[in-house]
Amino acid sequence: MQKVNFPYAYKLAISMIVLIVSGMLALGALIIRDQNQLLEKQMHSYANILIRQLATSATESYLTSDTLDLDVLVKNLSRHSEIQGIAFYSDEKQPISSKGLLPSISRFPAIENNIAALQWNSNLSFIGDVVYDGVTIGYVVLTFDQSLFTKARIKTMYTIMLTTIVLIILTVLFAFILGKRLSKPIEELVNASNAISRGNYKIRFDERRNDEFGILMESLNIMADGLLKKESVEKAFSRYVSPQVAHKVLNNLESINLGGQQVDASVLFVDMIGYTQLSKTMEPSKITQILNEYFSYIAQAGQIYNGHVDKYIGDCVMLVFGVPEQSEHHSYQAVSCALLIQRLIITLNQQKKQAGQHTINFHIAVNSGLMLAGNMGSQQRMEYTVIGDAVNLASRIAGCAHNNEVIIPDTMLKRPGIKDKFTFKKKDCLKLRGHDQPVSLFQVIGCKNKAQNHLTKNMDKLINHDFNKN
Repeated sequence: MQKVNFPYAYKLAISMIVLIVSGMLALGALIIRDQNQLLEKQMHSYANILIRQLATSATESYLTSDTLDLDVLVKNLSRHSEIQGIAFYSDEKQPISSKGLLPSISRFPAIENNIAALQWNSNLSFIGDVVYDGVTIGYVVLTFDQSLFTKARIKTMYTIMLTTIVLIILTVLFAFILGKRLSKPIEELVNASNAISRGNYKIRFDERRNDEFGILMESLNIMADGLLKKESVEKAFSRYVSPQVAHKVLNNLESINLGGQQVDASVLFVDMIGYTQLSKTMEPSKITQILNEYFSYIAQAGQIYNGHVDKYIGDCVMLVFGVPEQSEHHSYQAVSCALLIQRLIITLNQQKKQAGQHTINFHIAVNSGLMLAGNMGSQQRMEYTVIGDAVNLASRIAGCAHNNEVIIPDTMLKRPGIKDKFTFKKKDCLKLRGHDQPVSLFQVIGCKNKAQNHLTKNMDKLINHDFNKN
C-alpha cells in the first residue's frame, strides 16, 4: 500500500489559508493606504481651516499695520502642542511676527487653492495667503509636529495588523477543521480502497450522500460486490480445477481457445482396486465418503510435489506434473509423489483396520514423456488437460500394479535423477494395446539418501494434519 506523504486535508487547509490570508493581507494593505491618505487629507484640511481663520483674524492687523495683534495670535497659537511654528509674512514675504520651527518661505511651492504644503525633516509646514478685496496683503505659515500624524498612522497600522493576525489565526483553525471535515469522505474512500486492495471485499458504505462523494461511494460498493462475487467464483472454480490451471485461465481470459502445445511432463494414475465388489456391499454415500477421504490425501500429496489433480475419473485420480507450470524435475516429483501416496494409503489402511473400518487399495503408475497440454473439448465446454501416448501408457500399466504398488515403464529409468534417487524391482514385460513391442515394467521400491528423508518428512506432515477439515 502506498503511503500518503501529505494528506489531502492539509493540502485543502493550506490552500484555504493561502487564499484567505492573501486576501486579508491585500485588504489590510489597501486599508492602510486609504487610512494614510485620509489622515493626510484631514491634516491638509485642518491646516487649511486654521490658516483661513488666522488670515481672517489677521486681515485687520495687516491693514492697520498692528503687529501687536499678530504677536498675540502667534503667542496664543504656539501654545498648542501640535503646532511647532507659526509666522506672519508681509506681501513681500518679509517676516512680521514668528515663533518656533519654520522653513525658509522661499522653499514653498506655488500656492494653489489658497494653500501650499512643504515636507522638511520630520515636520510638515503649510503656507496660505492673506487676501483683502482680492489682493494678497500677506502670508501665514504653520508648522505641525508630524509625529502626531505618524503616531496616528502607526496606531492605525497596528490595529489593522492585530486584527489581521487574529483573523489569520482563526482562519488557520477554521481551515484545518473545515479541511478535515471536507476531506473525511476522501479519507473513507482511501481506507476502503486500501481494504479492497488487501482482499477485504465485504467493506461497504452505509452513508447516503447527494454529492460526488456519494456517487463514488455507491460505485465503490458496486465494485466491492463485483469483486466479492468474482472471488467466490474463483474459489469455486479452483475447487473444480487445480489452482495452477485456475490461475492460468483467470489471468488469460481473453485468450481462452481450443488447442494446446506439446510439452514434456509426467502423469500419475491412482486407481482404486475392487470398486465393483465394494459397491455391491456398501451404500453409494458411504463409498463416496471413503473415496473422498483418500482423495483428499492424494490431492495434498500432489501439491507437495508441485503437481495437481487433472481430473477424477470415477474411482481413479489423474495427477499431472510439469504443466501448466514447467519443471525440470517433474519425473522425480511424480515418482516421489507416488511413493508418498503409497505410504499414505498403507498407513491409512492400518488405522482403519484397527478401527474396524473398510480399507481401500489402489493401482499406482507413473510415466513421463511428450504429451499435448491445453484446452480440449468444444467452444461450449472445454477442459484443460493433457493427452497423448505417454498418458495412455500410464493409464494402462496402472492396472498391472498389485495392491498399492508403484509401477513405471523402463523408459522412466532414463529420466534424470530417477536411477540415482530410487530403488527398483523388475517386473514382467507385458504386451499392451497400442504398442508393437512388449513394455518392460519396474516396481519402485523406495528412495535413496536425501530423497528418503524428504519423503519421510512429507509423510509425517500429511499424517499429522487433518486435511479433511480444510
